[in-house]
Amino acid sequence: MAAKLRLFPFCPKAGPGIVLSGEFGTLQRSMHGCVLALRSVIVYDQKKMRVSLMDTLEDWRRKLMFDLSGMYYPITSNPAAAGEFLPCKALRPYIRCFWGSSSRQQGHALLQQSPLDGAALKPAWPVTIIPDTCMDIIWEWDAATGEAGGIFCGINDAPFEAGGGMQSAGRLSFAIRFHFWAVHLFADEHLRDVLNIHAPAQQYFASFREELGQKLYALHTFSDRVAAAEAYLLRRLDLSRRSNDSLMNAVYSILKHKGVVTAGELEDSAGVSSRQLERLFREYIGLSPKKTADLVRFQNVWLDLYQSSPHQMVMQDVVYNYRYSHQSHLINSFKKFAGRTPLEALAYARR
Repeated sequence: MAAKLRLFPFCPKAGPGIVLSGEFGTLQRSMHGCVLALRSVIVYDQKKMRVSLMDTLEDWRRKLMFDLSGMYYPITSNPAAAGEFLPCKALRPYIRCFWGSSSRQQGHALLQQSPLDGAALKPAWPVTIIPDTCMDIIWEWDAATGEAGGIFCGINDAPFEAGGGMQSAGRLSFAIRFHFWAVHLFADEHLRDVLNIHAPAQQYFASFREELGQKLYALHTFSDRVAAAEAYLLRRLDLSRRSNDSLMNAVYSILKHKGVVTAGELEDSAGVSSRQLERLFREYIGLSPKKTADLVRFQNVWLDLYQSSPHQMVMQDVVYNYRYSHQSHLINSFKKFAGRTPLEALAYARR
């Protein structure tokens, strides 16, 4: 008798689907050619066919991740000045953006690719860093001396000031910003201790210096650095372990509900106990499920406030939409993560 198998592998290039039918069932493929879903696959009794199909399915499950980036768009304290550049489509499920020296953003498009600057000193104004749920590798080098090094910035749950003072114009940087659910696919170590840390990049990405960092010095445009970084990341992804399905189901639930989700709802979506889910989140993300949901809610609130015009913004609507008990609850919760009230944060972003 024929058996039925139901699998839903995650896909990195999810998009409008094309449905293809065959004797083994129905495969829904994205426009980019990746398997988006496999529904009610019939496994026939012929042993050779069954083994071949199962091997293929397991390979898909190991390599593919559902694209969550379309559900969630974290932003900085001053998005217009962020200088972000989006990755290629194959990496968007994993990488939020690239940023660094000589990058400009307008409508998420690169406008300027300039050569290396000289080594004159220039003032650097302090910037407020707010929790954006992302993690970054930041690589810096001196164009004059060739001295280079990098840090890994883990996920943070509190605001802080960065920059300030006089810095060399010849000091250049390039950074990779990861979505919080994808860092473990590229890192060599677990992420249990990454909350609010700034550690040497090699501590979590042992081959980064040799495979990418040392090459950035010789690349004179930002687009060249992006291309080199994408090649490095795709190689790492090809060698990576698969993600955990229970973890990803819980992350999907958090993003779908914009962080407004209960512990019970997360357990139901993940199919594991709260204790198991806590362990998974701390190992793969570095935060508890509750703190992750709180940060995602904060980011969605901040995005809604930033994108609304001053005349359209009604604070009470935000209170209702994100299940705050009252307006003071919203303001206090927002200030804990942003370091400012909502109105102060908007004034800072629009100055």
